[in-house]
Amino acid sequence: MVKKAETKVIEMENKIEKMTQFLADNKIECFDIQKLEDEHHTTIFRSRMEVKGQLLPMALLMDDSVYVMLQVQIAPQVIDEAKLKELAGAINNMNNNVRPFKFTVSEKGDLMLNACITAENNTFNPALANAIMGEAVKFLDDQYGNIMEAVWAK
Repeated sequence: MVKKAETKVIEMENKIEKMTQFLADNKIECFDIQKLEDEHHTTIFRSRMEVKGQLLPMALLMDDSVYVMLQVQIAPQVIDEAKLKELAGAINNMNNNVRPFKFTVSEKGDLMLNACITAENNTFNPALANAIMGEAVKFLDDQYGNIMEAVWAK
């Protein structure tokens, strides 16, 4: 068992090292890096996306799985249980029509945009992760008004 856990940590560190090196090589300095002391050895690259004059919190989560998760907080703590029932149809419609991104509501009521990136160490490509973040910005620039209209509709 110890060898397997050590292997996971080493694999995870490789993804993190690749992402950290990519950021340094491209002089991208807008990320804070947080290492969690959890069973998945999670590391979070935190930043913000500017969308329609709003700074939206964003995180790229890496752990010892074969996935990297991009999360963007679109609207913080605005969706309660009643609002979620109203928005369920709109969220399902967005999820069915927007292939690269999925919308979720956190336990705190945050409307989130997510993208899951397959990321084995030998195939993890930080440039692809960066491109997906760029696509998220483009998508949100285009759809932010519609999304917020649905969130605030009575």
